[in-house]
Amino acid sequence: MQVAWGNGQRPGRYGEHEGAFRFTCGGNGKLAYDDPVVFPGQPGRSHLHLAWGNEDFSATTTPQSLAASAANNCNATPFALNRSLYWMPALVDESGQVVRPDLISVYYKRAMASSPFCNPGAREFIGICTGLPNQIRFIFGWDADRPMSKTQGASWYCTGGDGRHHDNLDAVFASGCKPGDTLVANTQGQNCWDGENLDSADHRSHMAYANYRRGDGLARCPSSHPFHIPQQENKAMFTVTADMIGPDGRSRVKLASDHMMRGAKPGQTLHADYMEAWVAQAKALWLTHCIDKGLNCSGGELGNGTQLVGAAVPAYGMKIPKARVKAPPPPAQHSGH
Repeated sequence: MQVAWGNGQRPGRYGEHEGAFRFTCGGNGKLAYDDPVVFPGQPGRSHLHLAWGNEDFSATTTPQSLAASAANNCNATPFALNRSLYWMPALVDESGQVVRPDLISVYYKRAMASSPFCNPGAREFIGICTGLPNQIRFIFGWDADRPMSKTQGASWYCTGGDGRHHDNLDAVFASGCKPGDTLVANTQGQNCWDGENLDSADHRSHMAYANYRRGDGLARCPSSHPFHIPQQENKAMFTVTADMIGPDGRSRVKLASDHMMRGAKPGQTLHADYMEAWVAQAKALWLTHCIDKGLNCSGGELGNGTQLVGAAVPAYGMKIPKARVKAPPPPAQHSGH
């Protein structure tokens, strides 16, 4: 940790009832045809992924191996306090090159401890407010097991578009997104947990989104998932270039997972995976000072006048110097799932 912003500055409030902790990760993470959640111990079984956070990204990655690895591009220091791992399908162009994001902004947000949303006796109660479970892992966004179902927790938008979120890249570019704008792949994890399982057979069932099914306009965690946890959100930000948009206005880039959905439009299979491995003391700091107190902690601020080292700006700056790299060749046993 270091003194926040060099002078011990403490963040202000985030919202009336919510606290937020966020930081910036580099877009220069590892590329691999691996997925340690879906295909543990099976190298090369997955579509191509881009990882950020911990550099230990392979089919054999576990929460324990992450805890033993300090090298990462979210908290760039020899003793990283955020050792978690995040990944999404790689964005590729028509020549097979990977389009790297300039950066990824990672958020954790939840109702503050004193809010009515955390009070079981209040009408607004969402669920039992708690922290992020140790070693939890899950997937959110498009679901390969239910490919035609409506996607929750994943969308695209553009700084120069119509201001709306879209489920595919053709729609984003049709909305007015143009070269020089910032294209954002937005994935938002579940905010309710069953309180028992750190994983499940489909890597989703132990998690749920708060819903509005009672008809009173208030979101609540389902009774099967009564714990309200900090919701993880990733914003992978890409600089739009002219060759990403075809003469017909459609996208010339797609996700490496799009082939898994019949008739998918470019980018329609957006999803993300997460494996938790925070150093416990650091996680307790941002939960207690940022989330529970409703503060707006940015750049890795921990809410107490300290800050994660290397969590405000990627080591290379705000624009990645090499936006395209040749995709690694798929292994012979590659299944594409």
